[in-house]
Amino acid sequence: MLRVQSVRLGMDFQSNCYVISNDSGEAAAVDIGGNPDEMLKFLDKNNFSLKKILLTHGHYDHFRGVAAVAEKTGAEVYIHQEDAIMMTHSGKSLATYVSSEDFEPVNEYTVIKDGDTIEFSGVPIRVLHTPGHTKGGVCYICEDKIFSGDTLFRRSIGRTDFPGGSYDELIDSLSKLSELIKENDYIVFPGHETATTLSYEIENNPYMR
Repeated sequence: MLRVQSVRLGMDFQSNCYVISNDSGEAAAVDIGGNPDEMLKFLDKNNFSLKKILLTHGHYDHFRGVAAVAEKTGAEVYIHQEDAIMMTHSGKSLATYVSSEDFEPVNEYTVIKDGDTIEFSGVPIRVLHTPGHTKGGVCYICEDKIFSGDTLFRRSIGRTDFPGGSYDELIDSLSKLSELIKENDYIVFPGHETATTLSYEIENNPYMR
């Protein structure tokens, strides 16, 4: 079973960065939205070798540290094809809205789409396209875990008033997530705030009823 650790990287909007690791020290990160130096220190402290960086969407508070970390580690970056343009565009990524620091574009990445599978440590990570917060928002499903980005929070959901957002699309995406309860009561690791479970959200989140 893969281990998940949450790493706080100091962005004003307090986006979560998650590090998935195996027993041999190989690691994948979900969203690196803050200080890349802090992320590199965390990897070094734990003797982790970062192989993949999985982005849930293209807002800058979720990829602020990606360029520097990817350059240092050689990790491959993944982003949905609908949000790929945000990797090099300070306006579309809301960089000027979420950060006062210089914009750091990500020029090398692999585009993904709904239904793709990313292999990590012999374990498949499924890509579920969940638009609504952005056009290219995704959730990553791995073992008994869902990394939900800004699609689903504990008892709440991501904003839909930014460019590319759609409340109706987000509600449809939540319906997709609800269907996953037929497979498992997944642990949900959201892009902000605390972890939850799929069954708890189905019962308590008003947007999933």
